[in-house]
Amino acid sequence: MATSRPRKKRETYHHGDLSNALVAAAIDLLSTGDAEQLTLREISRRVGVNHRAVYRHFADLTALLAAVAEQGYRQLLIALEASLAGVKRAGPEKRVEALACAYVAFALDNPAHYRIMFGRRLNEDGRFPVLEDLVQQAYVLIDVEMGAGIEQRRFIQRPRRELVFAFWSLAHGFASLALVARINVKRTLVEPYVRQIVAPFITGL
Repeated sequence: MATSRPRKKRETYHHGDLSNALVAAAIDLLSTGDAEQLTLREISRRVGVNHRAVYRHFADLTALLAAVAEQGYRQLLIALEASLAGVKRAGPEKRVEALACAYVAFALDNPAHYRIMFGRRLNEDGRFPVLEDLVQQAYVLIDVEMGAGIEQRRFIQRPRRELVFAFWSLAHGFASLALVARINVKRTLVEPYVRQIVAPFITGL
């Protein structure tokens, strides 16, 4: 009488777990390599599932990277809001300074997320409205602070959009240079160094 061999137990995921595992695997790969080398097949291999299972959650690699970016923007928003809460009663200059420090710190502590968030545009075809909304929330948060400075006559009377883009360009430029070690500064000294860098900008405001 033939005996049946026990089937190899396959790893299973409850609803939602595989999606999160795939995002985590993508972030892990991004932390050690180039985003252009990512493939759904390699990501699924790392998670331990057949690559076809990925398509139940993500239509393609761009969709998976959009999920990484969404996660990153949520974390960035939390960091920016926390920085403002820490200077709740301060003037607009200190609040903008706090935003810059939080922005750069987020980039350095989350390089994989940051590179996807500010790499090639992922939502060119409008497939990811949640991502677009999160980007807008980050913009509005900075825009509100610039507007408050203008209304209090602490900042120059220029279009808020110009001030937001100037701030973002400065913070993003510093973060990008630090990530590739063009600006070589110890992590513990990043915040005071950022304060020095943004000081002329804030004076100009």
